[in-house]
Amino acid sequence: MINFSRIIFPLFCLSGFSLFFSCTNPDPKPNILVIMTDQQPVSCVGAYGNSIIRTPNLDMLADSGHLFENFYIAAFPCSPSRASLLTGRFLHHHNVFTNNVKLDPKIPTLGSILSSEGYLTGYFGKAHLGGSMYVGRTGGDGIDYLHEAGGALDPVGDEIGPYWHYNRVQSDSGWIPQRADGGPGEDEAQLGFEVWQGGWKNYKNWLLKNGQDSFAYWAGNHDDLQSAPEGTHMYSRLGEEYHMANFFTDEIEKFIRSNKSGKPWAAVLSYFGPHLPVAPPKPWDTLYALNEAILPDNFEDDLSGKPARQGEISKSYFSSPWTDDQFKDYIRRYWGYCGYIDEQIGRIFDLLMTTGQWKNTLIIFTSDHGDMLAGHGMIFKLAANGYEELFNVPAIIKLPEAAEAGKRHRALTSSVDLLPTILQTANISIPDSMDGESLLPLIESNSRNWRNAVFSEVHLPSDEGKTIICRDHRYKYVYHWHSDDLDELYDLNRDPGELENLSYRQEYQSTVDSMQDLILNWVRHTHHPYAELIAKKATK
Repeated sequence: MINFSRIIFPLFCLSGFSLFFSCTNPDPKPNILVIMTDQQPVSCVGAYGNSIIRTPNLDMLADSGHLFENFYIAAFPCSPSRASLLTGRFLHHHNVFTNNVKLDPKIPTLGSILSSEGYLTGYFGKAHLGGSMYVGRTGGDGIDYLHEAGGALDPVGDEIGPYWHYNRVQSDSGWIPQRADGGPGEDEAQLGFEVWQGGWKNYKNWLLKNGQDSFAYWAGNHDDLQSAPEGTHMYSRLGEEYHMANFFTDEIEKFIRSNKSGKPWAAVLSYFGPHLPVAPPKPWDTLYALNEAILPDNFEDDLSGKPARQGEISKSYFSSPWTDDQFKDYIRRYWGYCGYIDEQIGRIFDLLMTTGQWKNTLIIFTSDHGDMLAGHGMIFKLAANGYEELFNVPAIIKLPEAAEAGKRHRALTSSVDLLPTILQTANISIPDSMDGESLLPLIESNSRNWRNAVFSEVHLPSDEGKTIICRDHRYKYVYHWHSDDLDELYDLNRDPGELENLSYRQEYQSTVDSMQDLILNWVRHTHHPYAELIAKKATK
C-alpha cells in the first residue's frame, strides 16, 4: 500500500515533538532568509562532493546546518519551480505550468503568509512569476540575451513596456499558453512581499544612478553583458561592481540594516546566475584553468535507447559540435560564476554575524533547477529529459539556535517541503492547501525512509514536454505521458549517471508497472485535472 502521508500531505505539529523549534515555541520569531540561485546543480557546491570548486560560504552553511542529498524540484522549468517553492504546492495546484504565466495572487505564498503574521518582508532578485521579464524587447517572448556584443539599444527607465503574460487555457492535450497584455513583470512588488527590488527596471535605474548609462541600455535579468557568444570564452563586461548580483546583495543588506521596527524580517535573495549566458565578471571567468574542469562520467552518452527528442534538441542547440575544450570552458566559467555568487552570499552571512542575527535566522539555500553541465553531452537545460542534473538540486537548511549541525540527510525531499518547514519553524500554522510537509521531524529523526517516492512535473506546451518523474529509493521513472516516444527507467544504485534506459527491457517490466502505478495513484489522489489523460499511455 502506498503511504500518501509521506508523499503529499502536510505534516502538522506532532505530539511531543521537540526539536530546536517546537509547536509551542514562544516569540521572538526567527528571521528568515531564503537564498536561491538560478540553474545551479549539486555538482556546483563543494559540500556536495566537488573537491575542486570553491564555495566556502555555502560549505560553511552546510557545516552549520543540514544538507539534503536527495532533494528534488517539484516542477520544471523556472517559473513552475519557483511557484512550487513559494507556495508549497505541486504544479497542478498552483497552475503556473510554464514560464511567463502569472501566479494567481489569491494563492498564499511565503510573502503573503509571513506579511500577515507580522514579518517585514522583502524580495530581491528574480521571481519570474509576474509574466514576461523582458518587457520592451522585440521578437518572440522578448528574450535576446544571447546576443553578440553590439546591436540595437534597449529602452530604459519609464520607457520600458509593454507588459505581457500567458494565460492558462485547457485543451484536450493539456494546458496551452495564451498571450495576454499586462502583468507586473519583475518591476512591481508582488507575491505578498512589501519591499521589492527586481532585475529589470530597478536594476537599470540603479545603473543609471551610478552613471552607467551604456550598461543600462543592455543589462538586466539574465543579460550579463557578455563579452562574446556562447561556445567561446566569455566574461561579463559589467565587472564585479556593476553586476546585478552585487546590486541585489547591496539591496538586501540595506533591508536588513534598516529594520528598526522590532519586527522579525523575512527575505528572499534570488540571484539570476549562474544561468546562461555563463559570463561571470573577471577574474571569476578564469579562476579555474581549463585542465581543472573535469568532464562528467556520463559525458559520452550516445543517447541510444533514449527518447529521440533528446538527440534532436541537443543537436539543434549547437551550430557545430563542441570540442571537449569548449565543454570544459563552459564548466570552468560555471564554477567561477558559482564562486562569485558564493562570495556575495558570504557578505550577507558576515552581516548577520556582525549584527548578532546569525543564531536567530533560519537560512535556506536552494536552486530552481540545475544545468546539464556536459552531462550526457548537453549544456543548459536541454532536451525533454528528467536527468538528475536538472531535477536533483542543492538544499541546505540552517535552523535558528540549532543544537546540532553538519548533518546530511538521504531521505527523498521536495521543494514543496520548504515553505511548510519555514512556517513550522516560525510557529505558524501550515495551510491545508499545501502539498509539502515540514522537514523538521525528518531533521530530528534523520530517517532515510521519510518518503517512499518523490514526484516532479513538467507541463510544457509541446507534446514531448509533458512529463512526470517518479523517484523512489532505487529507481527513477520518467513518464512522457503525451508522447509516443520512449519512457525511461534508471537504476540509480547501479547506474547513477543514467546511461542505460531499462524501460523497454522485459526483465524490468514489473518495475515499470510499479513506477507507473505510483504516478497514476499520485495524479488521481492529488486530483490532477488531467489524471485520466495522463493514464492513457500507461494503459495502452
